[in-house]
Amino acid sequence: MNMIQTLRRCAIAGALAALASTQASADVLRSVAAVGNWQFAGAAQVPIPGMTTPFFANPLNGRFVVIFSAECAVNAAAGSSMAWSDVDIVLLNAAGAVVQTLAPTAGSLDAFCSSNGTAGFDGWSANSVMGVAGPGLAAGNYRVQVRARLNNGATGGWFGERSLAVIR
Repeated sequence: MNMIQTLRRCAIAGALAALASTQASADVLRSVAAVGNWQFAGAAQVPIPGMTTPFFANPLNGRFVVIFSAECAVNAAAGSSMAWSDVDIVLLNAAGAVVQTLAPTAGSLDAFCSSNGTAGFDGWSANSVMGVAGPGLAAGNYRVQVRARLNNGATGGWFGERSLAVIR
């Protein structure tokens, strides 16, 4: 065996040993789920029922990930394939005030689901979005809430089988 083969084998063995001893871990701080269907209409942003976590403590400068998933459809006029529903994942303090809206969900330009040109609710899809909170977030107690809004001619939103998880 030449020197290059020996070095390759040592490098491969070292990489395999590192992979074998490395464990990824995550702690689920809070999670909620809601079954059944929920519909809404109007242009105002509204909290999605059941998609607010109980309070959880966050240490100073702690980061955490929030994942929201739901089955979704948008109602719009026949021929409209440009209407959508967006969701904002917001972090609330103990007083219920919004402390942070997690990127990439801030604002209305991030479509969670959209119409497909058929009048009525159609084109259901199961979608997910993930946001990251922190760093620099003060230590304290927080809740996460998911809010929905209709955009660009959408006349109704429909969410089913929803889940929300906060992971550190």
